[in-house]
Amino acid sequence: MGHLLQRNIVRFITLFGLQILIFNNVPIFGYSIPYVYVLFFIMLPFEIHKTFLLILGFVLGTIIDFSTNSPGVHAGATLLIAFVRPYILQKMSPRQGYDINSQPMLAYYGFRWFFQYALIMVSIHHFVLFFYLSFSFEESFFLVFRAIINIFFTMLLIIISQYLVYKK
Repeated sequence: MGHLLQRNIVRFITLFGLQILIFNNVPIFGYSIPYVYVLFFIMLPFEIHKTFLLILGFVLGTIIDFSTNSPGVHAGATLLIAFVRPYILQKMSPRQGYDINSQPMLAYYGFRWFFQYALIMVSIHHFVLFFYLSFSFEESFFLVFRAIINIFFTMLLIIISQYLVYKK
């Protein structure tokens, strides 16, 4: 248990640092900012308590908001994915169930399962985030376009990180 806690603390600090120091300051093609900190929620252990998950969502979102001068948009988006994560995992559960001692990772559950799960989580986060940022439906085409571009680059970085960092 202690090893798992240490790994998640290191993951939290690493993803937060990468988000604030690199990805927020170097937009891809001058337009897209991948929000890789979402990977922290994607990879949390299966058995994490729902209340603790919501607290983590609020804390990480608020820290990102303070770092980027955005008034609550990241906190709202991360709270939503923290709230829906247990339901998504329940709907995507393999026939034999999840191994309680593992985490949602590409190495354990395969590319297709991980890609679908991560895409759902990232899509929910990004669409809510960009809606909160614009807070209107007037430019809905631009909002959807911007969200899709960011989803693409975020998913690309998440999949690359799974192959480079996390091995069985």
